[in-house]
Amino acid sequence: MSVRNVARSLLLAALVVPAPRVLAAPDSAALISSLKRTAPATIAFAEARFSSLLREPLIVSGELAYGGPRDFERRVTQPYRETTAIRGDSVSVDREGEQPRTFALQRAPELRGFVSAFGSLLAGDAAALERAFTVAASGDAAAWRLELTPIDARARHRLRAIVIHGSGAEPRCFATLDTQGGGSVMLVDAEAPVSVAADASLDGLLAQCGAE
Repeated sequence: MSVRNVARSLLLAALVVPAPRVLAAPDSAALISSLKRTAPATIAFAEARFSSLLREPLIVSGELAYGGPRDFERRVTQPYRETTAIRGDSVSVDREGEQPRTFALQRAPELRGFVSAFGSLLAGDAAALERAFTVAASGDAAAWRLELTPIDARARHRLRAIVIHGSGAEPRCFATLDTQGGGSVMLVDAEAPVSVAADASLDGLLAQCGAE
């Protein structure tokens, strides 16, 4: 998985740290406000990535850590060990048995925009988020759906949408859909480990997310 894709999933996953408030309605501003997180916090995750370049989905699991704005870690423990960290304007990847790699955000305007946008989401700042994405909410308080569509034309060349499913003030599923028919789905749980079946499909996981 590329540094850009890993960092993107890390940013999405940082939103799953439990929050105390419960939504009364699926209003987009209320949803975004409820997703505000207090650092530090960690949560278990399982993620499947689908691509025409892969013969089968790449499935990983581990732990996500949110240390504050622009301070994230994605610690993969299965089927290999790897830590991806975002510290300010730098992304680093440290995989067991390989040389550490560093990725400068300033060299990738698209990814830098993602960092800025999700920083706004973690801060519960709907106005700032809407400067980067078209935001749409649907469902109800018991089962809601939040869809983010990038406004920037360059971002739309790669990213079709980010779709978040949840209940109350707790997201449970994140889907990042690219423009090539692929993407990734991340399942999370604040209280217990989660898993993805080895024969999972993108459509199947998206249906599962919508049914939860």
